[in-house]
Formats: sequence, structure tokens, C-alpha cells
Amino acid sequence: MSSKTEREAFVSNLNGTTVVEITLVNCSAPLAVLLRAVVIPWLFGSVYAKFNIGLRFLLDFCLLVLPTMLCTTILADHTIALLSGGVSMVLSLLIFSDRHSKPSTPPQTQNVSIQTILERKLSEKVPFVTNYRAYANVCTAICILAVDFHIFPRRFAKAEMYGTGLMDVGVGSFVVSNAIVSPEARGKYRPARTLHGKLSNVAQSIKATAPLWVIGISRMAVVKAVGYQEHVTEYGVHWNFFFTLSVVRVLSTAVLQFAGPGMSGLLSLVLAGQYQFALSNQGLRDFILHGSDGRDSREGFLDANREGICSCWGFLAVYFAGVELGRFIFQKRQTIQQWLEACVKLTAAFCLFWILLAVCEAYVEPVSRRTANLGYQIWMMVYNIQIIACMLLVDLVVVMAAELGLVNRAYSPRIWGLQQDTKGENEATTPTKQPLPEWCLLSAVNRNQLFYFLLANLLTGAVNLCIDTLRTEPFMAFCIIFAYMLQLCNVAVVLHARGITLKFW
Repeated sequence: MSSKTEREAFVSNLNGTTVVEITLVNCSAPLAVLLRAVVIPWLFGSVYAKFNIGLRFLLDFCLLVLPTMLCTTILADHTIALLSGGVSMVLSLLIFSDRHSKPSTPPQTQNVSIQTILERKLSEKVPFVTNYRAYANVCTAICILAVDFHIFPRRFAKAEMYGTGLMDVGVGSFVVSNAIVSPEARGKYRPARTLHGKLSNVAQSIKATAPLWVIGISRMAVVKAVGYQEHVTEYGVHWNFFFTLSVVRVLSTAVLQFAGPGMSGLLSLVLAGQYQFALSNQGLRDFILHGSDGRDSREGFLDANREGICSCWGFLAVYFAGVELGRFIFQKRQTIQQWLEACVKLTAAFCLFWILLAVCEAYVEPVSRRTANLGYQIWMMVYNIQIIACMLLVDLVVVMAAELGLVNRAYSPRIWGLQQDTKGENEATTPTKQPLPEWCLLSAVNRNQLFYFLLANLLTGAVNLCIDTLRTEPFMAFCIIFAYMLQLCNVAVVLHARGITLKFW
């Protein structure tokens, strides 16, 4: 068996893990953000402000990236213990923070009432969205290299036909991540009134996705040229992740030109229902899984790339659901109480989608990323709403802890600005805009997401071409992944610190 065939077999014919386990692994991201917000001021206090950017980066990396690396590699079988330890550490530091460091707020605000805190006004920033989108890239970057080593559990790799592997969430998360910050979701959508204007907007969307098309074509050419291993049943012979994102973006723009953003939720329901009907009753599922001849035929462009092309229908439904989710997130809110209510609603939506997922798997069809069926679409909403709600909860917990003097918000990652206006008779709070510090790793990743993901793919390819990943010892494998992530994040931080935003158009 050749090295290429052996590596392809290593990531093929897998069945995934449980949704519950992936949900637990998912919790490592918001917990890491909370750890950073609490640990840094507790350990270093005001001294932290004197650290250079290199030391700050190393602290960020160890607190924000390392926990997720551990949960997906050497401590994958001990996720509950790792999460429990993290939560216990946070609670301990919060409880004993007043004995260790000076209060972060003036004495007169130490006994502030809960109602007063709930009525505090926040800035219009939504840092939890930045954290969520950054972690989509960080987790993906870890997985695309780690999957080639034995240190990465096979149950986390992509499922062949049906199943839920951790890596199955990749493309779905990117689709949702792009949708919730789209102009339609953020209320910056300006509908064209004429047909010419609508077509012009579609053309602009095609132009905006040009880098994805170029990267997708380049990746396909390089993979074929160097004989790099391919998992054909993932997208097809020629299709790849970048083509899917491009098609979904262009099609969504074209549809919303005529339907409007307010119809996003309904469009998602209609598309999801139609696509599942086609899968179950029109023979589309058999075509995607077994080819036009029922024997996995790859003759012709459509047959060769049936997984990637047909699944765009399902991902389009996910995108519209993401737009509707973004419209909810970017509704105007000012106080902590309003954001707490939003967090409760997101949690309720998470529970609702989880119930729908259980019903769908029992009575319709199991989850399949390969076909992007109804079960997969619902699962993507479960996965992404969970991490968004948890990131929002972490932000609110840190803000309230700062108000109580338990956390110094000056050293927390992008805490929403809060300022007491005591001038005159006005005792109300007013929002302040506190920009994310230049040294924050999550902001650095978020700033150059496309470049970060592209660099991760290039480094992954380089590692695979230089190292026999299947015969690498666990300790050495972890060291390689650690060095790879360290270098990847270092590049992102350097670019961010220099104020460089890389675009290819």
C-alpha cells in the first residue's frame, strides 16, 4: 500500500462520535476565554501592563489555544475532567480574588446592587461574536493537521456517510460564521429597487468571492500536481471547501435580492424541507452516496463532484438560518439585563434545536455531512448556537464580575466598556467604546481569517509532505501540532499588532 493510499484509508470509513461529546469539547472554547479573563489579572495584576507583546502572546496562546488542543488530542478521553478543573479554577480565583489583588472598581461601587448591575449600559460592541468566529478558525486549524496523527481520536474525524465527527462541523460553522456577520444580518443591507441594481449586487458578490474561487482552484491544482492525499467522498474529485463557501455566498445574495433579509428564516425552512424531500423521495440521496450508476461512479463533472455540488443546497439553508440568527444577535440592546435575556433566548433555541435533532434522527434520517441533510442542518444550529450563547454568557459573567470588583476589566479580553457618569444629577451609566487590545490573540485571528485559514492549510500540507504522520510517536506529534499552532498564531498576532489586514481583492 502506497503512502498516499495508507493516509487516505486512515481518514476514511469512520462513524464519528456522539453529539454530547462534541458539545463538551465545544465548551473548552468559552471556558478558555473565561480563564484568560480571570487568571491574568489574578496572577499578574498591574504588572501585566508592563509585559512586552511576545510574553502577552505566549500567555494568550497557553490560555486560549492550548485547552482546545488538549481536548482534541492527548486529553480527548478526559474532557469532563479538564472542563471541571477549569471551572473549579475560575470559581476559586473569583472567590479569593479580593484577598489576592486590589479591587478593580472604586470602594463606593463594591456594594452595588444586582438591579443596578442589570441596568448598566454596555457599548454597542459584540465581542462574543469575535471570540466565536476566531475559535471557528482556531479549532479548524488544530483539527486539519491533528487528524493526520494517531494522537487525534478517529471518532473526531469526518464520518464517511452518517455520523457526527468533530471535523464534520468545519464547513457548517464557517457558513454560519459568515452568515451572522453578513450585511443582511447586521442591518446594513440596502436592497436594490431595479433589476439592474439587483444584478449589480449579485455581480459584486461574485467579485467579493473571487479570492475563494482562486484559492479553491489553486488548491485543486496543487493537490493533483503533488499527489497529496484526498478524501474524495468529502466533496468530490475536484470540488473543495472554498468552492462551497463561494457558491453559497453568491446564491444567498441572489435570493435575498428578491426575498429580503426578513425572509431568511422562512427561506431556510423551505429550502431545508425541499432538500430533504429530494434526498428521501427523489433519489438524490442514492445519487450522492452511490453515484449515477449505483456503484460509486465518478464519470462526468457532476458525478465526480456530486457531494460538493448537491450539498450546497443544504448549506444554503444553513446560511439563511445563520442570517436569521445574526439578525437576532445584532438587535439593538443596551443593558446587561437585555443581553442576559438574549442569552436565555439563545439557550432556549439551543434546547429546541436539540429536540428537533433527536426527532429528525429518529424519524427522518441520521446526520450526514456528506449530503448536508436536514439532520446536519439542525445539528449545525445546535453546535453554533451553543458556542455563541456560551461566549455571550462568559462576556456577561466577566462584566458583572468586574462591576463587583472580582475581575479587573483592564486586563480582560475585550470586556465591554462600562463607565459611570457622575456629573451633575445624571447618575445613569453610559456606554464607552473600549477597543480590543492589539495583543489579543482572538482579535488577531479574526482580523485576517481567510489568510489564517489559508496559511493553516499550507503549513498542514508542508508537515504532511515532510513527516510520516502515521508513524510519529504521540509526544512528538503533540509537539509538532503545538509548534504549528504557535507559529500560525504568531503570524496572526504580528500582522494584527502592525495593523495589517490582508485582502486579496
